[in-house]
Amino acid sequence: MDNRVQYHHAIVEGASHQAGRLQGEFLKQMGRTLVSYEPPEPEQTAREMRQLYDAYCPGLTDEIRGVADSLGLPFEQALFCATLGPAVQGCTHAVALPGITADHHLLVARNYDMALADADLRLCTTRVEGHFNHLGFTDMCVGRLDGVNQHGLCVTLSNVWDPIPDDWREPRGLHYAFAVRAALDRCKDLNEAVDLWQRIPIGNNGAFLAAEPSGDAVCVEIAGHKRAVKRIGPGTDEQFLVSTNHFSFMAFPDAAQPAPNAHSTRRHDILTAWLRENRGHITVDGFKAFLDRDWATGVSSYSPEYRAGTLWSMIFDVTAGTVEIRFGPPPHNDWHSFALGGQVGVREYIAEFPDGENS
Repeated sequence: MDNRVQYHHAIVEGASHQAGRLQGEFLKQMGRTLVSYEPPEPEQTAREMRQLYDAYCPGLTDEIRGVADSLGLPFEQALFCATLGPAVQGCTHAVALPGITADHHLLVARNYDMALADADLRLCTTRVEGHFNHLGFTDMCVGRLDGVNQHGLCVTLSNVWDPIPDDWREPRGLHYAFAVRAALDRCKDLNEAVDLWQRIPIGNNGAFLAAEPSGDAVCVEIAGHKRAVKRIGPGTDEQFLVSTNHFSFMAFPDAAQPAPNAHSTRRHDILTAWLRENRGHITVDGFKAFLDRDWATGVSSYSPEYRAGTLWSMIFDVTAGTVEIRFGPPPHNDWHSFALGGQVGVREYIAEFPDGENS
């Protein structure tokens, strides 16, 4: 069995429709297409989706239409593109402010954990006219799971497994990957991003970590139409934020308070302990070493049986405007350095995955 997996880094630019066509061409070049679902009421769903995109992600429908035109697909099929299923594992991410790092840079670290078959496996640098340039991993081709833009706004996300009260639900909200994309496209700082996320209807429960070069960071927890916001900065006692797959400070009615998830709280606790132990000495290389640890002492894992686990890891140096990325799980995959530059095109990266026999 071949345990090598292809990842790609695509750089696209131009007007929205042109950027979409370019993405479609790259998908064909990579031998990929879009996975689509069929909603119960396609015409109504398409109309509602377009209204939400036009209100909160202007230009996105033109980009999707460009992808569809390039691939020779009906627009609605591209509009209804979706991942195949829920994540088997869960993501881990953290922000360390300059007050506790060795070089006084603001650092953001994240593992993205999911089923291999459900991920785009595509990093994208996007330079679309009328929007801020940004770099991040894609979901459903045009959504974003993380990233940093030209103003240094950095965003990462994790889904939240905790159940929420029925009357909190947001059945018509956007997928959170589009809420991340909207912030990277349109927001130059935390104030703008938080304001957007307070207004935008989001259909997934999740947690966003965001940071900016000024030295401030925020965690926004999303539970249907409810939001909980925690902000830290140079003058706060807390100098780091950690998020995994449970709510940390969302206020629930007593009867609805979810029980902590052991898998999520373990990762939260072990990363929190590492940040406290290394306060004042935290570096990019130190974060790399931590994210290279497997489940026995860290937060990275991969299951050959379920073909799920850590699919990539990232360390953003928000102060320097750079990001280190490891495609695939540890220990056999190298780290690569990225910034927002580069020429239009697509580059392949190969990651090694364990096969279960020698892991």
